[in-house]
Amino acid sequence: MSLEDKCWDAFERGDHKEAVRLLALVKEPNKIKRRYSVWDNISLLHLSSRNGWLDVTKDLITKYHCDPHERDGWGRTCLHWAALGYHVDVMRYLIDECHCDPMVPNKYGYTVLHSVAENGSLDFMKYLIDHHHCDPMATNNRGETVLHRAAGHIDSVKYLINECHCDPMATDSNSRTILHAAAFRNSPDVIKYLINECHCDPMAVNMSGWTPLHDAAYCGHSTAVEYLLSTGKCDPLAKDYDGRTPFELAERGNTDTLSVLKKFGGIKSSHPIDSYVNVLLVGNPGAGKSTLSHVINDTATGPIALGSFRNVGGVVPCTAGIIPYKLQHKTLGNIILHDFAGHSEYYSSHSAVIENLLQGSGGVFLIVVNILEKEPVKQLHQWLTVVTNEAHKALNQCHVIVIVSHVDEIFNPFERRRRKEEIQETIVREKCDSVFLDCRKLGGNDVDSFFNKLCSACESIRSTSGRNLSLYCHMMYGLLEERKENILTLSHVMSVGKDNDDYFIPDKREDVLDVLHSLHSTGLISVLKSEDKVWVVVNKGILLTEVDGILFAPETFKEHVDIASNTCIVSVSGLTRLFPKYDPDMLIRFLKKMELCEEISPSFLRMTNLHQPDEMTSQVYQFGWCLQCTSKHHFFPPRYFHVLSLRLAYKMAQPQEDKLKRRCTFWKNGLYWFNGHGVGSLVEIVDESQCVLVMMSCEKGYSDNMVSLRRDVIGEVMSVYKESCPSLEVKELVIDPKELAYLVNTPRERTVYSVKAVMSAIVKREEFLVKTNGTKGEKVKEILADESLSDISNLSLLGGRDIKEVIEITEEFKTPLTPIKLDIKDLDIVIEELTILSQLDCTKWYQFGLHLGLYDPTLNAIKKDHGECKPCLIQCMSAWLRGEDKVREKGGPSWSSLATALDTIEEKPIASYIRNKYCPSNSSLTSLNV
Repeated sequence: MSLEDKCWDAFERGDHKEAVRLLALVKEPNKIKRRYSVWDNISLLHLSSRNGWLDVTKDLITKYHCDPHERDGWGRTCLHWAALGYHVDVMRYLIDECHCDPMVPNKYGYTVLHSVAENGSLDFMKYLIDHHHCDPMATNNRGETVLHRAAGHIDSVKYLINECHCDPMATDSNSRTILHAAAFRNSPDVIKYLINECHCDPMAVNMSGWTPLHDAAYCGHSTAVEYLLSTGKCDPLAKDYDGRTPFELAERGNTDTLSVLKKFGGIKSSHPIDSYVNVLLVGNPGAGKSTLSHVINDTATGPIALGSFRNVGGVVPCTAGIIPYKLQHKTLGNIILHDFAGHSEYYSSHSAVIENLLQGSGGVFLIVVNILEKEPVKQLHQWLTVVTNEAHKALNQCHVIVIVSHVDEIFNPFERRRRKEEIQETIVREKCDSVFLDCRKLGGNDVDSFFNKLCSACESIRSTSGRNLSLYCHMMYGLLEERKENILTLSHVMSVGKDNDDYFIPDKREDVLDVLHSLHSTGLISVLKSEDKVWVVVNKGILLTEVDGILFAPETFKEHVDIASNTCIVSVSGLTRLFPKYDPDMLIRFLKKMELCEEISPSFLRMTNLHQPDEMTSQVYQFGWCLQCTSKHHFFPPRYFHVLSLRLAYKMAQPQEDKLKRRCTFWKNGLYWFNGHGVGSLVEIVDESQCVLVMMSCEKGYSDNMVSLRRDVIGEVMSVYKESCPSLEVKELVIDPKELAYLVNTPRERTVYSVKAVMSAIVKREEFLVKTNGTKGEKVKEILADESLSDISNLSLLGGRDIKEVIEITEEFKTPLTPIKLDIKDLDIVIEELTILSQLDCTKWYQFGLHLGLYDPTLNAIKKDHGECKPCLIQCMSAWLRGEDKVREKGGPSWSSLATALDTIEEKPIASYIRNKYCPSNSSLTSLNV
């Protein structure tokens, strides 16, 4: 071997010591060129640069006169070779001292910046871009950007996108995206960033029809494959243009990658959580629901056969009135059938469960109506009200099928046709599907028609749900289903996941929580949180059975346990005694999440009662208001009053000394309380569930307190209406003060005035109302006695709403009706105006706070923490300006509402001072205050 060959061999092997020794012995080293790997015309300077030998590189250029600009067979200079080896000191020398141009591309269009990006040298990349103006948008001959080449390094990718504004959606000439490049380079961090932050499409295809998952599977990159599958957005069975799937590509290569894909396929088949549809079976007792449930259950695995069901038992009472069945039905596909008991005691909890079930996607409602009932159309409308309200809150569209049962038991053909036409009219008007059948008989055209319609509805739900849960979701659900425990803590879930080789779940706590919340959104599990703990309820049906089924069981059921006082308070110790195997904090969170209870304090729980008192003490009421359904087919659902009563009792009814009893009385459809400030309040559902009635009385001299309280109560009634049943058509009415004798079962039969008409009269400065028959009605002032009509935006009938939500305001009235809003930054000036410039009596701070819209618990907490009157006043104003206790929902803090509250606590001079200084527009309306 010649000396030149030995020298080349030392350079090629990277033997620095031998290369230096031989370099001094050979003649004309600048002329030594050989083939290296697949490249021709490679010089010793190229190899020295690739090896990162700065000393040798300098000698070759300065001592042996090698040309630093000389190109190899691919058009690369020694600078390209140094970049390939990521030798920053050599590159700096070549650029700074030898004046090599980093922007010169090689034969295939690659610049030095492409190579530096591929090696992940962020600092040198910044150096090239900032100091040598290298173009981060440069593309090679294949259209690859610098970002494509950097796709293996998350820091470089973020820098190029965020600082250099490179396009993360850019494609090369083969339509490969940056995401393809990241999958090819097995970089899960980059993949995650591109999908989550840059919204890159993981199913984008290149010219061969490959997705990023194809790239990762072909290269055997199991980490990239696992992450792409975990997003839930990649299809391992997607075919390229030659019909090859990632599965097939993986079978030819890396076994780890194949095992990941197989595990995903297996878990998705065994736990097909994407495909389950909730089917909700509702109706009155005896309508035929349970029989229909048996029909669906018994046909799950086989064809429909002729036969019949007689005397089928109903839903077992101790189940919270619900039996869920998870079915893999031959005709309907994967469904969860929920059979809801018809007992009226369960209606409120039913609504809560339905709302919970529809969190993740739409569902199919089956309303069963017995055509033999006295008023089947009315029953249908009542259930349609419940269904419509809950469907309105669902994320996706719901389907409703009405099953009219017992048709075969009407033997007179004319009567049968009349009844069918009567109920069909409602079904058509409400745009529902329908089937007329006898639920107790299997087989026949009617049953076939029912299954066809239900199957079509289920498929529609699946196709529009958009649900494509991640690999981690499938793994997590499989892991949870295998556990014997129904309730696990988050730490337990993570521990179980680490010790289980069949399922892999994320390592980080926040990632595990994300997966659990995704499952929670489907309704398959429930995730409950307290301040320091997280629980996972695998099967909500078990809790509904064991807890709600007892708490809500009517007295006639053997499962009924009397653990609540007649004020519906349940102590935590009572819960613990009744359900010893459950964490009481978890139970409270579960009941609160479904709005079946309200937590009064850390130690007590409140739930609704079904007992109506033997007699209601008659009161002399001074004010009556109601929210009336305008359609004869609309009804307030039981759930509405349940939620409303929880909120009213918690916020407005006061605890007695032992804290377990509230100064309020509940019954099935009503609530009465006395608030300790001279005001008695009654809220009741009347007129066959078509009207919410609010009536108030007050002791002599306490009318101002009544005005403040009715504003809050009306606001709460309207707030719960908008949340619970916004689809109902309603109108607000005020009852004539002369017709307030209790009982008021049908307020619309009394003399009533539309709230819109009252508000309009006030705005137009009309002193009298006009009855619907055109005769003279009451004076406006008599309707709203003891209330200043000058502060229109703060009138109690608005319930804290903007007046524009109630009536249309013309231009001439818009300016004076807009109060100046306040917030916490105005605290100093408010305190100055009240205490320094006006000398407000600070001992009135508690009463003042009530009239500003703050609740007793807030004010009691202030009193406990601060004691003295002036500090309490300051904290009271601070809470008000921060918008606590939903103050902003009642119109928000303003100078106008401040003045009104001052009026009610007999600080009228200060109120006038505030109005004159900050509410000059009100002066134009003083003529109304008569």
